[in-house]
Amino acid sequence: MPASAFTERHGLFVALVGGTNSGKTFSAMRLARGIAGPSGKIAVLDTEGGRTLHLKDQFEFDVMVMAPPHRPERYLEVAQRAQDGGYDALVIDSFTSAWRGIGGVLDWTDEELEAAVERQRANADDRNWKFDEHRARNSNKMSASIRPKMAWKLMVSGFLGLRIPIIFAIRGEVTLDPDTKKEAFKAQVQRNFLFEVTVSFRLSADKKGVIDLSQPDLYKMEGAHKPMFRNGDLISEAHGAALAAWARGETAGDAAPPAQQRQETPRAAGLPMLKPDGGLTEAPDVDRWERWCMAAVGKLESYEAVQGWAGAMEPHLRAIWNQYPDAVSAVRDAIKDRLERLAASEGADA
Repeated sequence: MPASAFTERHGLFVALVGGTNSGKTFSAMRLARGIAGPSGKIAVLDTEGGRTLHLKDQFEFDVMVMAPPHRPERYLEVAQRAQDGGYDALVIDSFTSAWRGIGGVLDWTDEELEAAVERQRANADDRNWKFDEHRARNSNKMSASIRPKMAWKLMVSGFLGLRIPIIFAIRGEVTLDPDTKKEAFKAQVQRNFLFEVTVSFRLSADKKGVIDLSQPDLYKMEGAHKPMFRNGDLISEAHGAALAAWARGETAGDAAPPAQQRQETPRAAGLPMLKPDGGLTEAPDVDRWERWCMAAVGKLESYEAVQGWAGAMEPHLRAIWNQYPDAVSAVRDAIKDRLERLAASEGADA
């Protein structure tokens, strides 16, 4: 069968790697909202005691807080349930727990090794043999990793068989390379995992949520994704919408955020910007804000463009909702009206 005959969307997996306070969670949620669209359903698997809940006022999502043990098969089970439940995107924060959390692959390997050593100790005691613990540990290191690493491989293989977009927030840290004796940044995950994802970016605390394309080893992108991301861009819903369009099989040109959409952003208009903590950089001039939003949504000429723009603006609207509910309601009504008009003209399902 010709490849062109397949219309099912591509798998979409995004990895955001960074240290503490680098904007991983906030950026992951913005991408998820862009992928899911303004009214799509987002599922979150929180492995760090409910840390994602501090964003519940900025984003709408359903959450499962996972307690240890962090066995890989549990992650796949959650992803499968999210897909079966009709969710449009899944965020796993932090995916590092599956590798080095309590009960994760590394911890599980230690458990297997300790069990093997204790079996050999008991066997030596039964036979009155001299027990050499150092030798027992060395001889069982490889076999102790078999079950945990196989579980990891099965999890990754299972992910690749799913069609729900997944965003992985992964911890990273600077470590000393034993070979070169130089410091290097390492993702705290199985080293080949980042080769499996669609795109990945490293985020840093001094540039929270900002795309850094200055060094090839800091990111992964295929050629089709290069029009979607620019060096220095703050990761936003527009990037998620562009990735979702690509996953649906649209061309690179169609998948890229429209030029007018890129221009019509709060930064370009000189308006207050959204900070990673969900607040604004300064108090907005609400009348100017409302006029700008109305003009911006009126310029968008396709249903997809309005969806992407609305997803990008929703966190900003949430940030000023408590102070300016009338202005926010007016903007949301304008978005709804624009979508209904475009749906009618394009034959889309509003």
